[in-house]
Amino acid sequence: MLDGVTNRSASLRDTPPPAAALREAGSERAARWGALEWFIIAQTVMPALLYLPGTQALRVLIRVVPFALSLVGLALWLLSERSPDEPRHPARPWLASGAVVLGVMILHPTTNSPVAGLAQAALYLSVMAPAFWVPRLVSSVEQLNRILAIVLASCGINAIVGVLQVYDPDRWLPQEFSTLVVESYQGVLTYVGPSGEAIVRPPGLSDGPGAVCGPGMVAAFLGLFYFTRPIGWLRRLVALGCSFAGITAVYLSQVRTSLLIAAGMCAAYCIVVASQRRRAHAMAFAGTSVAIISGAFVAALMLGGDSIADRFSTLFADDPTAVYYESRGNQLEHGFTNLLVDYPLGAGLGRWGMMRAYFGDESNSASPPIWAELQIPAWILDGGIVLLILYGVALVRAAVHELVLGRSKDPAVAPVAAVVFALNAGTLALMLGFTPFTTQVGLQYWVLAGALSGLARTSEGSTGARPS
Repeated sequence: MLDGVTNRSASLRDTPPPAAALREAGSERAARWGALEWFIIAQTVMPALLYLPGTQALRVLIRVVPFALSLVGLALWLLSERSPDEPRHPARPWLASGAVVLGVMILHPTTNSPVAGLAQAALYLSVMAPAFWVPRLVSSVEQLNRILAIVLASCGINAIVGVLQVYDPDRWLPQEFSTLVVESYQGVLTYVGPSGEAIVRPPGLSDGPGAVCGPGMVAAFLGLFYFTRPIGWLRRLVALGCSFAGITAVYLSQVRTSLLIAAGMCAAYCIVVASQRRRAHAMAFAGTSVAIISGAFVAALMLGGDSIADRFSTLFADDPTAVYYESRGNQLEHGFTNLLVDYPLGAGLGRWGMMRAYFGDESNSASPPIWAELQIPAWILDGGIVLLILYGVALVRAAVHELVLGRSKDPAVAPVAAVVFALNAGTLALMLGFTPFTTQVGLQYWVLAGALSGLARTSEGSTGARPS
């Protein structure tokens, strides 16, 4: 009997606690690549196909595939058996409610066409879907670090190509540009170079002039993050090169908002890191950020000429609020003072954006186009005040969740949580000048949010930082 008690006690001692067991399982998963890693790579590879000549005829199909893959992930998650302890992102109920509202909006009397309405609703659903199916696929810090490294590599290559497109346009610029983009922004796609030549705003691995600005700002921030991490010097130098190329590409694209957001992401990261009492790291990160932003500006001037300085000096030539109001703020005001008043329950789907351009019925006189260039007016048009509130609350829940984990005491989880919080804060800021949650930018947001939510499962019980 004593032997039995002893053996049982030893067995209990040898049984790892739940958090440790999850970490061990997560480490085993981190050793191998899975569907999530390839999904993230596909988000860059598929749009990059448009860089190749002769692909414009397949543009709609190529642009649809990254979003369709997200819907496949959602379908597989819905059809699978889900365990009671599966991680749940705190924004999930609000996103699900928003999806229901969009489904109802397909039946709105002024939805442009059934196909356009269905396509718009599917676009929203595909962007938010990773918040549902990604958490179960991530359970280790190593895996989340790998995901961030894949994002850095993808965006870094994109940015490097963007810089080369200004340095040697004959070799690196795509032979064909998106007709829709060129027609919409004709006259602002080029600027004057140092020798008086016309420089096309670099598209990077895409077919839209200026499109490299998004990957550029992500590469700039993530490169700095990895440069200041305790990894090998070769990898740190590669990360620093990606960061330098990212900021340079932003300057060469002449998208001022992207520069401000990249700087804002760096500031947000420093604030969270300082709250972890890692002030020396925060100061080192801030100093490196200033050096890279300054050095990249000099490089951009050499490649792009005085037009670069003229463009970005406007950020400081007047009151920043006046500059913003003139470029985008008036549209935000119009959304609240006009669109919300005229369409409190939405204007129907397919009234704006690419889904109308691809699938809309221009002969429908009851559903004329409405211009929307910012996320909040877009939400108002697509679902009225209901969608605006539901999606807004979902984003607040996600941000708080990430901040709590970023300020946790877990030395492994806190750094990656801080970087996810800063990256996603940049996407939130982008809503003031763009519609990120109907694009792959929003898709990346919910992938990272979902991945961090999965990681939170392993941090519970060992860090005291529970999901909000």
